[in-house]
Amino acid sequence: MAMSAIHNSGARFAEPACHPGTRVEILKDLAAWSRDTQPDGKILWVYGLAGMGKSAIAQMFAGECNRDGNLGASFFFQRGHPECGTWHRLFVTIAYQLAFSVPELFLSVQQAVEKDPLIVARMMRLQFERLIVGPLKQMAVTEHQKLPVLVLDGLDECEGHQMQQEILRLLTSAIHEHKLPIRILIASRPEPHIREVLEALAGEGAKTVSHFKVSADRSAYRDIALYLQEQFSKIHSEYLYRGIDLGAMWPSQDALNNLAKKSSGAFIYASTVVRFVGNQYSHPHTRLASVLNLDPKSTAPLDDLYAEILSAIPEEYQNLRILHAIWMSSDSLDFDCDPEEIDLLLALPRGTSRLMLRGMHSVFEIPSIKLRGGYRESITILHKSFADYLCDSRRAKRWCISAAQLQLDFLHSVIRLPSSQPLRDTARAFYK
Repeated sequence: MAMSAIHNSGARFAEPACHPGTRVEILKDLAAWSRDTQPDGKILWVYGLAGMGKSAIAQMFAGECNRDGNLGASFFFQRGHPECGTWHRLFVTIAYQLAFSVPELFLSVQQAVEKDPLIVARMMRLQFERLIVGPLKQMAVTEHQKLPVLVLDGLDECEGHQMQQEILRLLTSAIHEHKLPIRILIASRPEPHIREVLEALAGEGAKTVSHFKVSADRSAYRDIALYLQEQFSKIHSEYLYRGIDLGAMWPSQDALNNLAKKSSGAFIYASTVVRFVGNQYSHPHTRLASVLNLDPKSTAPLDDLYAEILSAIPEEYQNLRILHAIWMSSDSLDFDCDPEEIDLLLALPRGTSRLMLRGMHSVFEIPSIKLRGGYRESITILHKSFADYLCDSRRAKRWCISAAQLQLDFLHSVIRLPSSQPLRDTARAFYK
């Protein structure tokens, strides 16, 4: 079971959630959908571009359903995560939650597992039919009863386009074919292969799926402005506590309005700006000024922000190698590294990677120095949009990490590791 995929798992303490007072209208719409007793639209596809706040909305919605008593289960995919990055634990995790959130399902799920103890290792369709369809078909539902809600976030982050499509087909069949008493919210980017499945279903005349687009509307800009105002107020207070007065009027209302406009309605822009400006290794005045001075005519403000963040790193080839290794780690289920292991892998002096990453906390989750015998943590890219940026030569330009030479250099580094080094085996797994 993937405990870390559940919305209130302790492993998700740093995951995004809607800032208080924001996304109120969207959450009201989702709540209304979850309570609707009409048979149509029992599946809601929440979609939007990267950084629009879909995961934060799904996280908050799952929490509200949990408080209202109608959350059946939740599963948050995370690209490259050993538990949350594939389909293998999806339906087992959902069934476990349903067994406890809907008491009348407990015995049915228990019997399914007792009948086939190896069900957790079966193919996806068998798991779905025996752990989800079977128990839910036995559930008695009254006319006005609130149906349990399944929240599935980040479908596009599950490994393999075909697997994503199969999950979607199974979930839609739960309503379209099996008429199961459940509501399902699926959040993802509007990827073509996901659209194809939904459009095919609509072409069959089914009214199973409703669409909800998270876009840069007026309420999004208003919410971002509120978020920025409160977060900069916190930065102001934190620095005052350190004995640094940023000024009573910092930041100005014009500056906040400018940042909200630059965001293009994307919360990832606003949250990255906050982390960048609030970084403890630089003065907030300097960092805010550098963001505000970015090209106002640019059509890609997030790219400009990422470029500004990377400008703090010396333009040295070894730093590209470090970025490439981090990306390899974040994009693989089998290979992950902390800063010290990247130094070892790339044959760099110990501490090189950690020094390069100093001041990069706005885009990376960087583990503290590992104590002897302590728990090992890997470097994490905070948002997939930054990984996408690094891999696109048109956007990242000199910071692009997809060059063939970097990949070849990385492979040579792996080969050079002693055969007795465990890191060699995990790194080589990336190339299988």
